[in-house]
Amino acid sequence: MKGGIVSMLYAVLALKECGVDLDGKVTLLLVPDEETGGARGSALLAEQGILGRNGVGMLLAEPTSGVVWNANRGAISLRVRVFGKSAHAGLQHQGENAFERMVYVAERLQELKREVEQRTTRPNIGAGQARNSILMLGGQSGGGTNFNVVPETCWFTVDRRVNPEENLADEKARLIEVLNACQRQGIALEWEVLQEGDSAAYPEEDTAGQALARAIQEVTGAQARFELCPGLLEARFYAAQGVPSYAYGPGLLAVAHGPHEYVDLRRVIECASIYALTVMSVL
Repeated sequence: MKGGIVSMLYAVLALKECGVDLDGKVTLLLVPDEETGGARGSALLAEQGILGRNGVGMLLAEPTSGVVWNANRGAISLRVRVFGKSAHAGLQHQGENAFERMVYVAERLQELKREVEQRTTRPNIGAGQARNSILMLGGQSGGGTNFNVVPETCWFTVDRRVNPEENLADEKARLIEVLNACQRQGIALEWEVLQEGDSAAYPEEDTAGQALARAIQEVTGAQARFELCPGLLEARFYAAQGVPSYAYGPGLLAVAHGPHEYVDLRRVIECASIYALTVMSVL
């Protein structure tokens, strides 16, 4: 993201130094908390009514690997904690095994997983990506105190990624119903929501999308390709307010968050030009 921020700063500087006369205003907004739901960033600004106000378009500087993301999946992520009763392994009959109960809960969620992952999405997707809806179990998990003690508590995470054609509230309710059903069967458990965000999609044909596409072709010589982002995007906060929102930035998604993350400086310069030309076209 730092590479994209540099591109946007220099795009604004270029517009000022070239004396471009704009019929409108460019706002550069830098927020924290994007990776964990945005509650302390974009969501807070949206609650205060100052996010994307009167906006005619929004560009997000994600490392998009040379494509434009005009859609993103939604997400609902949970931590599920299952309870039992501790006892020594030699007296395990006096305990209640939270791990075994957790396995049962996970099996019920796997039944839901098999059903939801039959669904597919219509937008373009990148190479190596899948059209299927997503339900991932056990991204994190833990529990117990020792190998010879019946575990009193075990926990695991659930990460549900919702395609734009699906309804987040409905899919969240289906997840919760599985957990409620386990409770009704006598399994003591609780859950907390780690993140929640809706899907979003904007057509390629919108004015802002076409302005971005023309700028990409002018600077790079290649035709812009629009795709679904495999994850959650801050663009959803703007889309919720009817602001056409697109992500395009320097850097490769394949190396993002890795130990050898890098951004090619030539792409930073290209993106600065693309952002500036997009602003000039729209305004």
